[in-house]
Amino acid sequence: MVIGEYFLSLLLQLLFTVGAVALFGFAIYLADRAFYRLAGGGRAVCYITGAIGTPIHEASHALMCLVFGHRIEEIKLFAPDPETGTLGYVRHSYDRHNLWHRIGNFFIGVAPVVIGSGVILLLLVLLVPQSREGVTGALSVITNASGVPAKAGAAFVAAGRLFVSVFSPACFTNGLWYLFIVVALCISLHVDLSPADVKGSVSGAVVLVLALAAVDAVLAVAGAVTGADPLGAVTSGIVTGGAVMSGVMALSLALSLVLVAIAAVVRLIVSAASRT
Repeated sequence: MVIGEYFLSLLLQLLFTVGAVALFGFAIYLADRAFYRLAGGGRAVCYITGAIGTPIHEASHALMCLVFGHRIEEIKLFAPDPETGTLGYVRHSYDRHNLWHRIGNFFIGVAPVVIGSGVILLLLVLLVPQSREGVTGALSVITNASGVPAKAGAAFVAAGRLFVSVFSPACFTNGLWYLFIVVALCISLHVDLSPADVKGSVSGAVVLVLALAAVDAVLAVAGAVTGADPLGAVTSGIVTGGAVMSGVMALSLALSLVLVAIAAVVRLIVSAASRT
């Protein structure tokens, strides 16, 4: 029984952390690539939106470098290079014998899709007060849900409510909403992960999995000895946090899909006009 609960808890923790980031990160990547294809390559669009989105992307990497003790060797928040296609970068170093540093590789790599999505939500709350009640209600759907299946479903319900909060007619009377939507769309185009981001995060994910497995084993043994359920409490906290994170990342995905839809409509109009 203890062994079964141990593996189930570990699986849930991984699904709501590594799994959630991988799912939404890949989905946002596909949506952004679709937008650029519809935009005809869109290097100019990439540079214009990147002036807003890329600093958020790179600052996310840098923030996690500081959290996990990596040394930042060089940072360029926005420095487009037409030859390599890079818009910015963070070069960092770490002690390969330091477990905390190695786990940090995962969080540093995936930081843009998580922190960038969080920045969008924060801007919504700060710039558009009319959205605050909807945002609070959306997040409470997750925190009030009981049980893993309920929390997983609540993440998608929350994402839907967040999207409605963004495009609520009540927000249209606020002039800052229009500023928010432009900035948010620019950020959503640049929260996806580069190949270098993915490569770095994979190495960290392996260490993270092993670390979680070891910690969970200790918690499972402690629970068996004391009769308490520390493993269940930790798993519940991780699942709740992961569900909230998933709901926020889903909002970024929804905004990316809005851009895809806009690009598709514009392309259809241009195509129809060219035939007349």
